[in-house]
Amino acid sequence: MAGEVTRTLHYWIEQPTKPAIIYDGRTNTRLIFLLRALMEKGWFSAIYTSEEYASSSVKGGGNALVIGYYSERFEDALYEKAGRAIYINQFERVKPGQVRDGYFPDVVFADPDLILPMLYLALRERLDGVRATIHDLVKEFELCDATGKGVAHLVHTYKNMVRDRRCRRFFTISGAMTVAQMSLVICDMIDLEFTHSITATGALMAHGLVHSAGLKHYKYDPRLNDRVLAEHKLNRVTDTIEPEENFDHIEKILNRVFEEINPAEVSSPRLINEMVGKRLREEYPHDRGILRSAFEKRVPVFVPALIDSEISNDLIVHNERRLRKGIPRIVTDYEVDTKYRMQMKLEAEKIGIFTVGGGVPRNNDQNDAPLIEIMNERLGLEMPVKQFIYGGRIAPDALHFGGLGGCSYQEGGSWRKMDLVNGIFSEVRSDATIVWPICVKFTMEERETA
Repeated sequence: MAGEVTRTLHYWIEQPTKPAIIYDGRTNTRLIFLLRALMEKGWFSAIYTSEEYASSSVKGGGNALVIGYYSERFEDALYEKAGRAIYINQFERVKPGQVRDGYFPDVVFADPDLILPMLYLALRERLDGVRATIHDLVKEFELCDATGKGVAHLVHTYKNMVRDRRCRRFFTISGAMTVAQMSLVICDMIDLEFTHSITATGALMAHGLVHSAGLKHYKYDPRLNDRVLAEHKLNRVTDTIEPEENFDHIEKILNRVFEEINPAEVSSPRLINEMVGKRLREEYPHDRGILRSAFEKRVPVFVPALIDSEISNDLIVHNERRLRKGIPRIVTDYEVDTKYRMQMKLEAEKIGIFTVGGGVPRNNDQNDAPLIEIMNERLGLEMPVKQFIYGGRIAPDALHFGGLGGCSYQEGGSWRKMDLVNGIFSEVRSDATIVWPICVKFTMEERETA
């Protein structure tokens, strides 16, 4: 969304009639400073409140950039007067009918405190030729309130966690992030040794395999309804298309892996992912991929809910074929993986966690601490207490909804998962596809200059 909005604004600004800015927020923040800077460059015609814009003295029909929350009293006039409007807010406020399922034109549903610094630097680079670095962006965040400042804190927390050589780092991820083209961000994290462990959903790994095999996802065309997509086996994930033929291709790769598994030996999602990574390196040497990178760097990839994925579907079908031939089926043992990751933590001096989203991956990784505790108490063991000393979390979920995506590290501390006395933790409520790459890129550049 942010990239498309930037391109649209760039186009508007280059036209003779400049767009207007509509803003009802505070006038003593970094946000208004940036908006005024945009005005001073001659890129926008005026800054109005929604009430001023709704008045008869303002001519309608032009383009408008609507920042933050705007008054419900004047929204109808705003919707009617603006020829075309871009909305940037975290409240999902937009002209009725402008967005619909799978189609989100001219909106960024994120805090303007996060988006405006990015837009300002991007437009300045495009229009003035002043190149901005990731450090420039983080400095802008540091000057902001709320979300912007929170992102800056998260970036530095992540950087410090990666720099700490005594810290073993655990990465958990959920959501449609590989469909959202974030696979290479994960590859960079693995290849640069930013993470020592990944716990993810099976769907993430399945869609990630598509990239690893040189296949593509496609942008959804809103002129096609879901009945048409279903007829052509074009599976929609929000605003992206995953053709079913991609999965048919992936099944062939997975079957070659499954055929190598001895049913008499213990298997697990981690071990299967390792075998898939090895196969990808051999068959697709010119394509980057999560499991290939993980295999090459010996980073275990845990999928505690593998059953809920296309990979599991393929395994179930493969097992049915085995049974029809009188061959024992493959059985996956999830306890093997839990104990393996738990041992990684027990052997570490410090542990840190970086989380995108919530769900089973986050809970499964964080559950190692309670597991160690009850094994000590109920089995008479004396394993050391292992709590996270670093933590960085990105998720759009609100605390009051009660989901794990919005669960705070403070709450996790009540379960003895986090060291709330000595730990350093950062949490940002936002779209991870915006914030997460910033954390990784900043840390990459810090590493290069260290």
